[in-house]
Amino acid sequence: MKYDCIIVGAGPAGIFCAYEFMQKRPDLKVLLIDKGHNIYSRRCPVNEHKLEKCPMNKDGVSGCHPCSITNGFGGAGAFSDGKFNITTEFGGWLTEYLEDDKVMELIRYVDSINLKFGATPVITDPNTDHVREIEKRALAVGLKLLRGQVRHLGTENNLEILKRIYEVLKDSVDMRYDTEVKDVLVQDDKVCGVLLQSGERIEADYVFLGVGRDGSAWLEEICKKNNIHLQNNQVDIGVRVETNDIIMEEINKNLYEGKFIYRTSVGTVVRTFCSNPSGHVVVENHSGTMLANGHAYASKELGSHNTNFALLVSHKFSDPFDLPNEYAHQVSRLANELSCGGIIVQRYGDICRGRRSTQKRIDEGFVRPSLKEAVPGDLGLVLPYNTMKSIIEMIEALNHVTPGIANEHTLFYGVEAKFYSARPEINRHFETKISGLYVGGDGAGLTRGLAQAGANGVFVARDIMERIEKGRNEL
Repeated sequence: MKYDCIIVGAGPAGIFCAYEFMQKRPDLKVLLIDKGHNIYSRRCPVNEHKLEKCPMNKDGVSGCHPCSITNGFGGAGAFSDGKFNITTEFGGWLTEYLEDDKVMELIRYVDSINLKFGATPVITDPNTDHVREIEKRALAVGLKLLRGQVRHLGTENNLEILKRIYEVLKDSVDMRYDTEVKDVLVQDDKVCGVLLQSGERIEADYVFLGVGRDGSAWLEEICKKNNIHLQNNQVDIGVRVETNDIIMEEINKNLYEGKFIYRTSVGTVVRTFCSNPSGHVVVENHSGTMLANGHAYASKELGSHNTNFALLVSHKFSDPFDLPNEYAHQVSRLANELSCGGIIVQRYGDICRGRRSTQKRIDEGFVRPSLKEAVPGDLGLVLPYNTMKSIIEMIEALNHVTPGIANEHTLFYGVEAKFYSARPEINRHFETKISGLYVGGDGAGLTRGLAQAGANGVFVARDIMERIEKGRNEL
């Protein structure tokens, strides 16, 4: 069968691209492909069987391949806490290609779809007097607060929303799961379909690659094979911080997620990311590299008494080194080796004293780890000097905004890393030099989260529909 469009990757970019086709042009033949499972079959053995860490597979490699946490319908965001950020200040770089107003229109459109499928109507207001007071304290110590409305879906609600979208999509769009794309078919500088690992060829006039962060390495291979220029983006390396809810009470209540950035004495930029009030620290498998992450349920009954968030240090490399993602993987794997395949946890007091944390000291602390399988250790043996110094400077600055965050009982989990894919050279329509081949989402280094990824997918669908209509009119 020949399709009008093949969408590779069923994360937010792919889902909302497919949804827009269904809504505006149900007559077109669209195929959505993902190497992971459908929404009902995505199960993590660690969560399901309460394992301490990812089990070894038959090849002796830790973790499932593909990982159900990062692959399948819903993408890596399916098991996140579902923070939908309605802003262009953070969450991606779509404004480098589109006007701010256009990006906001697309984000609000995706938000309206989530609301239609059951998202909470509750949303934060970033312009209150309380928020201005927080911002004032932050600026006094060199912290910049990034403002944006946040709609917190919650991990359990996020999954239900995705299931409802899945049920509607499956009747209008062809979907194939547990199906890996090997290559993109190109003839005379025009895309003509995809080649599956099974050897099956599927034809299409347009292909959209929204493969997510876990598919970024594959996307790089496709681009290099087709001489599509790649621009290496930064990579972020840091830790996930966990403290008592009461320490973060003001920020949690007024912002839900406090987004701060800070420029350190060593010239690095540190940012807070993905805050989870009453949340849980979790393990995320990125192609065999175990990373710390976090999520939070909407239901208080399912929550903890801790807030967790990431502190991430941006690393940019100059010539001749051009493998930032591989560098982050190596740093993260060192933590995995020191913890026998898992995540290291260390008290901030032990970091300041230059000593490793022990189980006894963790047990005596005032913050109970939500990630029970984390192994007490020494992140100083893992993180580079500039990275650790930057994190310490950032936590001390945050202590002026939310007093108590820099106390000795605060827990640091490592490593957390965000792999920003090499960005393919594209035009303002997100199309590569190969006619009909579009890229988007986190895997293409264009977005960083649910909102802009979904917006990116909608824009691509509209652009392809416009081209198809124009082509038919010319005939």
